[in-house]
Amino acid sequence: MLLLLTALIPSQAGKRMTLSSDIKALIDTLDYELGRKDIYYKAKDESISKVKASLSEARDREQRYWLQRQLYEEYSTCNSDSALHYALACHNLAGELNRDDWMEEMNINIAYVRGATGFLERARNILQNVDKGKLSITSLVKYYENLLFIYTHEDQYEGKNSLETVSKQEATELLDSVSQRLSKTEPQYCWFLGWRSLGNPERYEEAIAELDKIMEKSSFTTRQDAMNAWMTSRLYERAGDNENSVRYLLLSAIADVRAANKEIASLEELASIMYNMGELKRANDYIAYCIQCANDYKSRVRVSRLADLQYKITTAFHDKTEKQARQIQTILFIVVAVSLVLLISLIYIIIQMRRIRASKQILNNTYNELCQKVTELQDTREKLKSANERLDSLYQNARQGANELSQANQTKEKYIADIFALCSSYINKMDDFRRNILKQILSGKFNEAKELAASPEIAHEELKALYHSFDQIFLKVYPDFVEQVNSLLRPEERLTPRKPGTLNTDLRIYALVRLGVKDSVQISQFLHCSVQSVYNSRLRTRNKAIGPKENFDDQIRSLGTPAL
Repeated sequence: MLLLLTALIPSQAGKRMTLSSDIKALIDTLDYELGRKDIYYKAKDESISKVKASLSEARDREQRYWLQRQLYEEYSTCNSDSALHYALACHNLAGELNRDDWMEEMNINIAYVRGATGFLERARNILQNVDKGKLSITSLVKYYENLLFIYTHEDQYEGKNSLETVSKQEATELLDSVSQRLSKTEPQYCWFLGWRSLGNPERYEEAIAELDKIMEKSSFTTRQDAMNAWMTSRLYERAGDNENSVRYLLLSAIADVRAANKEIASLEELASIMYNMGELKRANDYIAYCIQCANDYKSRVRVSRLADLQYKITTAFHDKTEKQARQIQTILFIVVAVSLVLLISLIYIIIQMRRIRASKQILNNTYNELCQKVTELQDTREKLKSANERLDSLYQNARQGANELSQANQTKEKYIADIFALCSSYINKMDDFRRNILKQILSGKFNEAKELAASPEIAHEELKALYHSFDQIFLKVYPDFVEQVNSLLRPEERLTPRKPGTLNTDLRIYALVRLGVKDSVQISQFLHCSVQSVYNSRLRTRNKAIGPKENFDDQIRSLGTPAL
């Protein structure tokens, strides 16, 4: 049915246009779908085969009628001979079933096939004999659709534009008649809405808006989608929007290919557009496919139109080939001349290259010698750098050692001063004690002198002062001693001093061990306690150790480094 308007609407031929990225993408999609045409043909053949298989098993005449009617619908767009065969078979079955409405509907289908294959007079006669009173609304719309199809094909066959002939009046009357019966739910609504709007510029925008809404929901896979897209393209062209006109023309062609439709018009117009744009290969591919479809369908009207366009494309190919041949001759002459110049230049270059090669060899030798010298200098520089680094390291170590020695000396001087002050204090206290005793004796207070000499309080107080001084000096030298000793003991057995900054008896014993006093007798003398007490304390502490008890004293002696 798309063919009926190709004679009514001026073609896009002769118009140059710039393609947007969207249009280019649609052209690529169309080329891709054309490459898959055999897949769509195969799918259609498989669908037809299933219906034929059902038909071979059908015994009921009404069932055979509906199956053959389905085969007509399948073949109506791809094979006119088979479509006509099943339309006639349905007509005969309708007669056997006494269904006059079915017979008239088949007459409409037969007229369509006759008109599509070029038998326009026979198609007109069949339609004129149809009893419209026996038709349903759907069949009546189809009747008017086919009658309009015949009118336009008659003018197209004679090479006329139907909008400029007497048929225009008949077509307008048909459209008015159909519009009164057609609802928006009918598949042909878009087609007749667009057709009626083509002759009325005031209705373009309204019709385009309505068709666009329908097109947004279309999958572009059926023949009806192709017809609707084609009509939308025509309306956009009339409205002066070439971009959307070509866009919907491409969508129509894509739908035709996907539906395996061989009674097509969109691709023919696209071939003409590609021809005018200079895309001769694509135009030739499109027109070749159109001619193949027209021959398969046996569409006489279409073949004549396609032959004219193919002749133009072939002629353009020939002209382009001759032009390219002339260009090739010119280019060949230029290439020969350039080749001679290049040959002479090549000979000159070879001579110069030989000279350059000799000079390059001399330069290479000089460069190698220079590189050797540079390498030697780099080695010397690395050695000097390494020596400087060693000297710097020695200097830093010496400086650090000097600083540590200075700090150690200062610390030692401080501790010596502290010990000297402590000893001096003890001497002064002893001298005071002596004088006090002497004074009591000279005064004749012998009992008081005896009591004073026999009292242990002075020794006890002095011993506490000694322990306090020892604890302070030792913890200054080894501030982490308590934590380090406890790290060697089980968590639940760790030693805790009574006051921060002091040591208890067990810690004080092992402080002396850390200082190198190994003998318990010496330790007991220093701490003014019995040897057995020292022995028991050391044994008790070793039993709390985590590791081997035999190595506990060695571990104590290796704890930390003095904080000088």
